[in-house]
Amino acid sequence: MTKSYPIRFVLGLSALLTLSVNSIADLSTIQTTATITTQPVANTQNAVAELQQRLGKIQSFSANFVQLTQDNRGNVLQRVEGFMQVAKPGKLHWQTKGVYEQLVVSDGQSLWIFDADLEQVSIKNMDNRLSETPALLLGGDISAIADDFIINQQPTDTSVLYVLQPKDTSQLFDALELRFDTLAESQPLVAMTISDASGQITNITFQNVQNNPSLSDDIFTFDIPDGVDVIDGRHGNY
Repeated sequence: MTKSYPIRFVLGLSALLTLSVNSIADLSTIQTTATITTQPVANTQNAVAELQQRLGKIQSFSANFVQLTQDNRGNVLQRVEGFMQVAKPGKLHWQTKGVYEQLVVSDGQSLWIFDADLEQVSIKNMDNRLSETPALLLGGDISAIADDFIINQQPTDTSVLYVLQPKDTSQLFDALELRFDTLAESQPLVAMTISDASGQITNITFQNVQNNPSLSDDIFTFDIPDGVDVIDGRHGNY
């Protein structure tokens, strides 16, 4: 097959894999008040240890999500909903529904991005560096997280927020936030926010969160349907 299509914006957590936007919904008249917080606080070493402890307890994770992307003026560019599952080491199953339906699957080695309406699947090597693939904060090795990020902690009466700023200023994102609900018994991750160098903000809120569910390896592999275009970028195959 010879069809050629642009690779669509990889939504939600998959935006944390590529940090690029190649298609945007025309929703610029909608406003929102979400912001990213980057004020540093003292006691960074404690923040690192506590975040490592929280993430270290998560061997697998599943949740419904709502993802909202805004420009630097607060205009909503895109809103999608879906379901995600993550398991260590580096496994991901992320599916959106509605207008921006897309499936992203990783077995920890390869990453498949499937657009059913475009009849196209793109394959790439999974980058296991936290600085390059922040989604691995949920499914990867976070023992050296302080090597990649400056981490600050901002507790409130109902939650605790961790602000991660890349030490490498060449990264395509400026800050990543993780918010945990401290009132719930399991203290789950309830929100993730990322801001890029252009001022664009992607906010992902999680619902029906399950920490450490039993997940089959089958959901982290992808069988390519017959008749679809395949763009295989593994080992420089683009």
